[in-house]
This record gives sequence, C-alpha cells and structure tokens, in this order.
Amino acid sequence: MASPAESSRRREEDRTPSPSRSSSSRPSKCRTAAERLTDDLLVEVLSRVPAKSLCRFKCVSNHWLSVIDHPDHRKKLPQTLTGFFHGSSNLEDWILESPVLFTSVSPSPPMDTSFAFLPNHQQFDLLDSCYGLLLCRLYNVSAEVGKCHYVVCNPATEKWVLLPDSGQDSVNACLGFNPALSSHFHVFELVEEQDNYISGVAVYSSETGVWVYKENRWNKRVMLIELQPSFVFLNGYLHFQVDGHDFSRYLAVVDTDGETWMNFSVPGGLLNGFIQHSQGRLHYANFQRDEHGGVFRLVVYVLENYQSKEWTLKHSVETSYILGRTDYCIDGFDWIAIHPECNLIFFTIGQELKLMCYNMDRRQLKVICNLEVQYIFYF
Repeated sequence: MASPAESSRRREEDRTPSPSRSSSSRPSKCRTAAERLTDDLLVEVLSRVPAKSLCRFKCVSNHWLSVIDHPDHRKKLPQTLTGFFHGSSNLEDWILESPVLFTSVSPSPPMDTSFAFLPNHQQFDLLDSCYGLLLCRLYNVSAEVGKCHYVVCNPATEKWVLLPDSGQDSVNACLGFNPALSSHFHVFELVEEQDNYISGVAVYSSETGVWVYKENRWNKRVMLIELQPSFVFLNGYLHFQVDGHDFSRYLAVVDTDGETWMNFSVPGGLLNGFIQHSQGRLHYANFQRDEHGGVFRLVVYVLENYQSKEWTLKHSVETSYILGRTDYCIDGFDWIAIHPECNLIFFTIGQELKLMCYNMDRRQLKVICNLEVQYIFYF
C-alpha cells in the first residue's frame, strides 16, 4: 500500500502535463485548438507546410519554437536550403560519383557524406535530390554481379528503400517528391532510342511499389540537352529541357501517371538556360543580350500559367554588375540553384570555382567559398 506522501506525489504527477502535450498553463477550456494539439500531432501538421511557413510558425509561442527546433523533430520537418552535394562527375552521363562532398550555405550541423548506412556504400552514384531525399545508383547489392539498383534514401534519418528493376535500359533517372502533398515519392526513367530521342517514360511509385511505362505522347520527337540536364519536380509534374528535331529548345513536362504530356518553348528562345522551382513556381534563368545597347543581362523568368504557356520577366541585371565583365563567357561559370524559398541565385565562377550567391531583391553579390575541384557536379 502506498504511503500518504507517495499518494500525494502520484496525484501531483497526474496533474503534470504529458511531454507530448502543450506546456501551456492556461485552463483547457480557454486554450485554442492549436494549443490543445499534442506534440506528435503538431509535428505531423507542420511536416506538411513549406519551410518558409515553418520559420514563421516559430513565432506562435515558445512551445511551438521548442517543438520545431527539437533535434528529434527537425528530421521530420521541412528544412530550407542548407547546402549542396558536389564532387567529381561522370561528364558523359552527368552523375555524381562517390566519394561526394557537401558545402553548407547556411548555419547547419556538419553533413556526413560517407553514406555508411547504405549497403556497399563505397561505390555508388548520386543521381538526383528532392526535398531531402536522394536518388542513388548502387552496385553489387544483389546476387547478380555487376547489377545496379536504384535506392532512395534520407540521409537525415538514414532510412533507405531499394527499388525493383524497371526492366528498362536507361541512364537518365530523376526523383519526384513533395512532403507537403504526399509522403510518397516517384522515380522517373527517361527511356531513349538508339538515336538518343526519348521514346517514353517509366515511373515508379512508392505507394504502389511498381513501375509503369508510357510511350512518348509529346507532339514532337525530343532528346535531352547535351549540357548538364536539370530536372524539376513541381505541382506533380516533372520538367526538363529538351532539343526538338527542328533544332529548337523546349521544356518537356510529364506527370506522375504518365497521362499528361506537355511541351512549350523556353522564354525568348533562349538556349542553355537553367530551370528551378522557387516559391511554388517554375523559374528559368539565363543570359540575354540587350536589344538596344548590346549589353548582356542576367534574366530570370517565371512560368505564370501552364495553359497559356506564358513566361513573365521577374528580374534583369547587367552582367557587368555581377560578373565584372560585359559578357558571360567566364571560366568556371556554372548554374547551381535558385533558392526554393527566396530570391537567391547560386552559381560558380572563375578557375577557383568560387561559390557565389546573388540576392535579386537587394541586388547584392556574396562570395560563399572556393570549391577548388577540377570536375564538379551539384545537387
């Protein structure tokens, strides 16, 4: 039988808020619906909002701030851009070969790039990344010697999934994932003919666990651009640049079901541009000569409407202002990324491969670091 002191202590413990509930001291009848959420439910809700909104929610209360910043919860919540994977690249297939490096562009814990949690991690190719998930190609993880397999992993949680064989012979694979819409991911394989034209697309769904192949339904024959291709998954569609048989540059679009196929011209007929998604919209960055003075400008366009295929000029600045010269033919120049939540453009420049950040709002240029790698590829 418990003593009076133990009974009193137990009654006191029963009145102590559970660690999984809000620490608000207000009476339950006076609390808002948000205050009555358990921490587990709160994390589940917050895991589906954009990273920019998550930053704002830190101001709701001290309790919300502690929940969002808790190390165990950070692995489940969306994070803004922290840095880039890079290293030596297979320039023929445009893949990142192990070992890989990681360069941070914001305050964050060091990133372990050994990928020791993966089987046979000593030899793998990093193919794509999307909202914290990575698509890799691993070798010799099955009884078939020399056979490679796709693996989708989360380096923050060290969880990984081995995908079944698609049955296709393809070197161009990319990842589609948006945790704000679904916990499931998709992997796309662009299947090419012998003449390098795309014959179809195979799509893997983590929800069904199977691959589905659909033949090309674009209204023209297209092939991937020869330069480093960039793939963008946005609004349930995969976007990538292609060259048509008419020698024109297009943007090809296909959905996760392989039922919707679109293609439309890039803005202003510009070639060798760079596509990214930022703030929920598709962006296209490139260099363009001024029609009047012959001055080169860095221009950024935004796709406003898929139906009208209308691009709107978002930003324009003379190259002399950001590159120190009137053209853009500079050794080591390469597009890296457009920040997913704000108006920042990342690129490298010079033989030292300076990693630069250009702020479109403030029109300011910042040097982040020197990468100093001869052959480099980024995710």
